[in-house]
Amino acid sequence: MPPKATDRPQTPSGDQIFLDHVGWFVPDMEAAGRQFEALGFVLTPFVAQKNADPRGGPPVSAGTGNRCAMLRRGYLEILAATEGVDTPLARQLNAAVARYTGLHLIAFTVDDAESAHARLEAGGFRPQLPVHLRRPLALADGEQAEVAFTVLRVPPDAMEEGRVQMLRQETPGLVWQDHLLARDNGIVALGGVLLCVDDPIEASDRFARFTGRAAQGRAGYRVIDLDRGRLGFATAKTCGVLAPGLTIPATPFIAAVALQAENPGVIKELCAARDIRLLDDAGDGTVRIDPAAAAGAAMVVFGPGTVWPPDA
Repeated sequence: MPPKATDRPQTPSGDQIFLDHVGWFVPDMEAAGRQFEALGFVLTPFVAQKNADPRGGPPVSAGTGNRCAMLRRGYLEILAATEGVDTPLARQLNAAVARYTGLHLIAFTVDDAESAHARLEAGGFRPQLPVHLRRPLALADGEQAEVAFTVLRVPPDAMEEGRVQMLRQETPGLVWQDHLLARDNGIVALGGVLLCVDDPIEASDRFARFTGRAAQGRAGYRVIDLDRGRLGFATAKTCGVLAPGLTIPATPFIAAVALQAENPGVIKELCAARDIRLLDDAGDGTVRIDPAAAAGAAMVVFGPGTVWPPDA
């Protein structure tokens, strides 16, 4: 069993690789925001994302904007296209939402972006030049700051499961502010992701090359353990076993996000009090929030001493 996410630092060092965050692509930011807040998350204000101009000019619109739900380790991101702005990222987001609303982004974090770029190139992923992403952030005292990320993206056809990218957190102390952390739902960390794919061996082998970590398991289900976080790859049939009651709109499909809680009973009670529907009980002690109540992706909340997705 991999170590708990909360036993790891917020950002990696050396050659470590962490699951940094996952992202929902949605057509309606306000509706998705209301669902996340009903689930006990604290959301950052909406920000239109901008990229630094490599020629030294003013920042350039990315065509998307976001709100984030911060956890003690990792975070959840909600993204929507910026109205009236046509960019490759905006077109990619809109095309993804046309397939299904929900999880379409998986971001890993590393300490050495240059080495990660070289590994992606050697693995045949054709990484683009690093993007220096910037966004404003209001601090607890009302002052304004700017958070920074170095993002490594690959062409959309390199990873058919969604926008899969690598990044380096340049200003982690600004990103994870105490007043933004979720408390009402008891969720403390991003623990993993379950991907529904037609060929788990091919998909997990490709992600193994992407992350530099080995895949293990059998034909219908495989996992990759990162230095913080786990990826699961399952056929539609196996997804039905791992997440009973889950509807699969298409494949590939980022089916569920795994969230670590100090006590899953807290989110279960919150859902009961707010009439939020849960998926069928899988009998493993997890609490499974219906995608209809979580902007299109199942949330599987697990407690201490366990891990999800489960072992292969």
